[in-house]
Amino acid sequence: MSTLSSFDPIQVIRKRRYGPGEHSDEELQWWIESYTNGSVPDYQMAAWLMATCFRPLSRNETAQLTNCMVQSTPGGPLQWNKGTNPQTMAALVDKHSTGGVGDKVSLILSPLVASLGVGVPMISGRGLGHTGGTIDKLESIPGFDTQLSTADFQRLVAERGAAMAQAGPELCPADRQLYALRDCTSTVESIGLQTASIMCKKIAEHPDSLILDCKYGNGSFQSTAAAAGELAVNMVQTGHANGLEPTVGFLTQMSQPLGTAIGNWLEVQECLEIMELYKTKNVETNGTADDNAPIDISPTTHVTDARLNYDLICLTCLQAGQMLLQSKLPQYQDQTLSELTQLAYDHLTQKPDTLQMFWDMGKAQGAKGDSIQDWYPPAAEIYQGVDIVAPTTGRLIEISTTQLGLLANVSLGAGRKQVHESVDPYAGMLLRCKLGHQVQEGQPMLTLYAPEEKITSAVMEQVARCFTIQQNDNEAAAPLKPVVTHVVTLEDGVQEMSWEELAPCFHELYPNEVYHHRRSE
Repeated sequence: MSTLSSFDPIQVIRKRRYGPGEHSDEELQWWIESYTNGSVPDYQMAAWLMATCFRPLSRNETAQLTNCMVQSTPGGPLQWNKGTNPQTMAALVDKHSTGGVGDKVSLILSPLVASLGVGVPMISGRGLGHTGGTIDKLESIPGFDTQLSTADFQRLVAERGAAMAQAGPELCPADRQLYALRDCTSTVESIGLQTASIMCKKIAEHPDSLILDCKYGNGSFQSTAAAAGELAVNMVQTGHANGLEPTVGFLTQMSQPLGTAIGNWLEVQECLEIMELYKTKNVETNGTADDNAPIDISPTTHVTDARLNYDLICLTCLQAGQMLLQSKLPQYQDQTLSELTQLAYDHLTQKPDTLQMFWDMGKAQGAKGDSIQDWYPPAAEIYQGVDIVAPTTGRLIEISTTQLGLLANVSLGAGRKQVHESVDPYAGMLLRCKLGHQVQEGQPMLTLYAPEEKITSAVMEQVARCFTIQQNDNEAAAPLKPVVTHVVTLEDGVQEMSWEELAPCFHELYPNEVYHHRRSE
């Protein structure tokens, strides 16, 4: 039985709409508790949500609203017994992305960081609209179970160093109710509501610290760096106010898909190939026989193209470097972010540990098969690709990324419009060129994978219109910026990052003819 004072719902709505002043902590706690127990009906909560769009929540109100959602979790935030396995539990760091097209960073990041000794408890979501979701991608692996109980989730992090799961119904139920209402009342875009919805699940998960990937551009929910920066500052402050110290954000461009693949299994395959890229086909098992060892990755069609996924690899390693820095483990504390980014890159590309960790995590979460090769779809289920070719010769200067994501997810079936809809795990697209590249007339720009009846002439025409080619005019193109452009901290707010601050792997992988950066000597 709640001991909170009772408030008048109409007065709560009026205060939000007209002021003066802010909601008290007790008022917000009563408001959220009354909504979740049914005392406040949907129509009154909808009015309050709309009022927040006209008179935004303050940062203090946002932090308290987030805390109220966290406290709706039975028993409150997860409690981690770090004595269970000090080797994997000494530091717990998680990451959240605001979502984009082809954003598959978590699939490499989680096993990479865990293989370097930092625990990664990662609760993720499904795709909706033009964005993909980590859970959908993982579930394209046969048998991979993301519906873990809280006990199993914590056990796997303790035993393996990492687990990737979806939020269960017991985690922040107030957010689940509010999000459904926001979705049908056009109040999703409110910065305060976005912040509370994103951060409550991470705070309830209760890692030691958090990094944030706030995307902007024509393939994200925030169109400009300024809008993404406002959201990032709110989330960073809310994280600190609720005990995630530090919470650090990066602003990253989504002016084109990340990497080469769009679509659930295609993105998994791209990540598997990157994790296997520079290594032998067989992953070592410390000299002992292991029936669960992943062997011989040999797909029919490779989706990884080193000319095209430099942004994915560099962003993943940058975030890994920041997670190592935030772990406060002694072996990482005397190094800079640039040095730790390079350490993560060298580890990813020179050692089999990341792939082994991903395999171990998959098997622990029910993935079927005796080798990673068994995760690949049967030949009969692999769609024949249909190329979209360049209509003229020139330089690719723009990609309508949101529209491309919608076409992949909705038209081809790789995603969903409503949360209850199923997805086709093998549908999607592969990029054949990226911004700044020179293309020749008739050259493939992108390949579609879907059932034949879904690749209609109308869909092909819409996809082709997503690419803007500037015919050659002998003028040098303006240099593009790298995928990560700003860092956001509690102390310094939003700060631009220069090429000089970025690790050598950025200078090694980014094509100089497009980005015009000064390569490291």
